[in-house]
Amino acid sequence: MLQSLQLIQPTSVSEASAALVDFGDKAKIYAGGAELLLLLRNNLLQTEVLVDVKKISRLHQISLTDATLQIGACVTHHALETSSLVREHAPVLAYAESQVANVRVRNQGTLGGNLVFSDPHSDPGTVLLIHDASIKIGNRRGERRIALRDFFVDVYTTAMDPDDLLIDIEIPRLPTDMKSAYRRLHRYQRPTLGVAVGAQMSDGQMSENRLAVGCIGPKPERLTHLENKLNGVQPGDIRRIVSEEKTYLRDLLRPVDDLLGSADYKLYMTCTMLTDALESVTRVDNS
Repeated sequence: MLQSLQLIQPTSVSEASAALVDFGDKAKIYAGGAELLLLLRNNLLQTEVLVDVKKISRLHQISLTDATLQIGACVTHHALETSSLVREHAPVLAYAESQVANVRVRNQGTLGGNLVFSDPHSDPGTVLLIHDASIKIGNRRGERRIALRDFFVDVYTTAMDPDDLLIDIEIPRLPTDMKSAYRRLHRYQRPTLGVAVGAQMSDGQMSENRLAVGCIGPKPERLTHLENKLNGVQPGDIRRIVSEEKTYLRDLLRPVDDLLGSADYKLYMTCTMLTDALESVTRVDNS
């Protein structure tokens, strides 16, 4: 049973930030509450004040400016999986959002809350990395933008300050003709591995590729070293090159042994799923 909580409903970013300053460690941001309420019910987190940001209208918007999609922090996973704008601009994100947990969580949970919580077993962050997404953060002093790859710091840890509020996520379109895919391994609706890839082909070779892996270590990571090694490679060489980079993948991703699998198993499946996903987007007949 939840304890008695004080609810504050600011209507602007600056008001929300001020409440976080006023109440300090006693306050938590409340948006969808999918993760927060679960922790509170199980006494894994203590708080006295919920700063409900759902009345801040700009946090609910999905818009497209030039080639960049902007998603407000309070937009739900369900809204993203069903949005025609998201499906057109970032289809791999729409697919990943359709795989998040279950229908109840997707209707309640928000993209902003998911990213801020920084649960290592989460789908959206991995996909957003191959889009070179960035985060807009605001507080009483103003707003700033930070690349998503710099936003994730560690398990349940981000680059946000205590009085910060995530405002929106900016998602550039993938390069022209770059095909993308997301593969996941999960148990009890919880992802144990997520692999996002994008590849652009020219004369039978990969002219550009983007790779990201999440859910097996502390945070999702872009595989820039492997991306560079695969540029100019024919699809038939993908499996060999990926298998040669196990040490690099282990050092970067830092897989851990847990109830969801051993580190060695996760590393093996990472190589397998990276290869399968890349082969699927580099086939000549891929549509």
